[in-house]
Amino acid sequence: MAQFEIKNGVAIIPDETTEIGCSAFKGCTSLKSITIPNSVTDIGEDAFERCTSLESITIPESVTHIGNYAFCECTSLESITIPNSVTEIGHWAFYGCTSLKSITIPDSVTYIEYRAFSSCTSLKSITIPESVTEIEEGTFYGCTSLESIIIPNLVTKIEWGAFKGCTSLKSITIPESVTKIGREAFRDCTSLESVVIPKGVKKIGALAFAGCTSLTTLTLPIGVNKIEERVFDECSALAAINVPAGKADYYKKRLPRCLHDKIVELAPEKKTKTKK
Repeated sequence: MAQFEIKNGVAIIPDETTEIGCSAFKGCTSLKSITIPNSVTDIGEDAFERCTSLESITIPESVTHIGNYAFCECTSLESITIPNSVTEIGHWAFYGCTSLKSITIPDSVTYIEYRAFSSCTSLKSITIPESVTEIEEGTFYGCTSLESIIIPNLVTKIEWGAFKGCTSLKSITIPESVTKIGREAFRDCTSLESVVIPKGVKKIGALAFAGCTSLTTLTLPIGVNKIEERVFDECSALAAINVPAGKADYYKKRLPRCLHDKIVELAPEKKTKTKK
């Protein structure tokens, strides 16, 4: 592994370097800033893990991969722009970056691995690129400042704990493309007030919305095939579960008895007459 020099808190990386290798700067608590040369294509596993003084970093367009734990627990890092060349962000890559307020993820990224942004407690908003098709396990778990998020129309699955503990999240739009909402996906999102489950969803995992204490209204589509146990546990403010006309009995078979009196059938949609 190449050895890099740090002078006055700044890393010196030779121009011919092609990779920031595994654990290259891991635990370098004196490192404050770094400019990665255009020759680098890969930021390896643990490369900057626990660089607790790192405030800024420029990632060049040459980089295609950000490895597992790459910036894990860089607690002073406030913002980062990921270039259009990056296609994959490894698991736990930005875990515990508690000062990270903003991040730009380009459309080139097709895969964000599990818990990549977990416990980024200062992150307020993020746009997931259209190229991503799954929100992996715990991706934004514990992002307590996250107020809004846009889920792109190609996402099909929201996996376990994806937004668990996002206590500032007030609203979320789940696109029609989603077929599965995983176990504990939105658990303890205590500011979430209303949720519309799109018609594409066929499965809602256990405890998916448990502990959403501000949730007052829920809208379910024509037919979710499987609603697992305790999905709406401790949703103390839940007043209405809106379902399509004629679907009350369908959902009474799938929801616990304690929620049956909250089921409200919506009026059928009026068909618009076409002029001849």
